[in-house]
Amino acid sequence: MWGRSFTRTSVLSLAILAATGCGSQAASETELTFAVASSLRNVMPELIQGYAGQQSGVEIIATYGGSGTLRQQVAAGAPIDAVIFAGAPPVDQLVKTGHADGDSRRVVATNALVLIGPSGATPQRFESIERVPAGEKIALGDPASVPVGTYAREALRALGKWEAIQDQLVFGGNVAIVLAYARRGEVAAAVVYKTDTIGVKGIVVLDEARGDWAPRPLVVAAVTSNGSAGIRANAFLDFIGSAAGREILTQHGFGRP
Repeated sequence: MWGRSFTRTSVLSLAILAATGCGSQAASETELTFAVASSLRNVMPELIQGYAGQQSGVEIIATYGGSGTLRQQVAAGAPIDAVIFAGAPPVDQLVKTGHADGDSRRVVATNALVLIGPSGATPQRFESIERVPAGEKIALGDPASVPVGTYAREALRALGKWEAIQDQLVFGGNVAIVLAYARRGEVAAAVVYKTDTIGVKGIVVLDEARGDWAPRPLVVAAVTSNGSAGIRANAFLDFIGSAAGREILTQHGFGRP
């Protein structure tokens, strides 16, 4: 069942329970399920909590994973009300196939790519990444399904470095896996989002992608056609784009749309 893979980040309205005086009324809550990119795993609980302070009667469940994998689940009919992905293509594919509402599609934040290594790593830069010793590995998200990997490939191709490092690449199924490779010292370098490094021990930021060659990662959201609470799902996306939601995103290192 789809629900077995869900990670719950739930916010329940205590006011409703108090008003009814009975926990059995919890079924009256509107339950929304969001498929969320792993790169938002740290900020999403706070966004849900912030929304709960403004809206009662809603329980939000977040399931995290690689954007490409989550897109496939939505396309296969998973009971998901909305998606928040770390890139435009997986959302646009859902819109194109009729699995997401194009009118609800929006960019809610931006991010940046950084090159990291384990603590004590030899200094490296994107522009000279081919100098990583031949026996060492470089971790990226899988470019076929993970936006951070797609962005990394785009950047390295623009720099003319992609072909030179093919034998050194290892791919992760989501950005959290790529980060873990670096934290455990299993790779000499890895490409993740800037937001993934905030407050993380065991790594060092070696370089940040800047310049004409650097892609600008987007966080893109849309309501799906699989859910049954489109208005409520849109309302949560509206909150994310509000001043309160953007303040939370900014505190976690995300940029404005």
